[in-house]
Amino acid sequence: MNKFLDYNQLTLDLRKQYLDCVSTAFPQIILESELVKNLWVKVESYFPNYQRSFINENNKLMGVVNTIPFYWYKDLNDLPNDGWDWLMKKGIHDFENNIKPNSLGGLQIILTKENQGKGFSKLLIAEGRNIQKRNNLTNFVIPIRPTFKYKHPKMLMNDYINLKQNNKIFDPWIRTHVKSGAKVLKVCSNSMNVHGNVKMWEALAHKRIAKSGGYIIEGALNPVTVNVAEDYGEYREENVWIFY
Repeated sequence: MNKFLDYNQLTLDLRKQYLDCVSTAFPQIILESELVKNLWVKVESYFPNYQRSFINENNKLMGVVNTIPFYWYKDLNDLPNDGWDWLMKKGIHDFENNIKPNSLGGLQIILTKENQGKGFSKLLIAEGRNIQKRNNLTNFVIPIRPTFKYKHPKMLMNDYINLKQNNKIFDPWIRTHVKSGAKVLKVCSNSMNVHGNVKMWEALAHKRIAKSGGYIIEGALNPVTVNVAEDYGEYREENVWIFY
């Protein structure tokens, strides 16, 4: 029978599967985030019971739900533009300063490639809501990364979220959340910030960058802005705040 386990309940083999699942779920540009490199270990250390792994009867990992508790006292419409990055830093800051949380933030929901498209994502979303209920948290908010936005990197997210196909929401991840009961709040246009020198961006672009401007990087949801004279490039990823 399939089951969910906390991070501390994972065997060494399951932790390896967990790492493989997370590291292969996103394009390389996301893995270049300094925040992810420096703070993710704190998420697992501080909040092990908020990190849930979905395991099948053969002890194989099928997916993961990573969440973080935090304190929020304003209206949800006032959630910051620095969505995902802010959520990581806020949850860690609150924990380290003994601030009691009242809200739950979703960091990521991932299914292994062989388990995608089988309806399991709704089970992972439901587990996120179970984490919220078990910990008596009022809000469950997520700065989601729409699945197909990378196919339209030059389109503004505000336009993308309104795309329809056959009278249905175009993006499958937004559509899945809405079907699960979520409501779309707003776009957070600097949700994840990645920056580095021109050499780093050339490696990600797989080509030489000779002049300043906007560049499309594999898997990125919107263009990267590069300034050759200053030897600097910055990626400001647009995500979408939703809530349950």
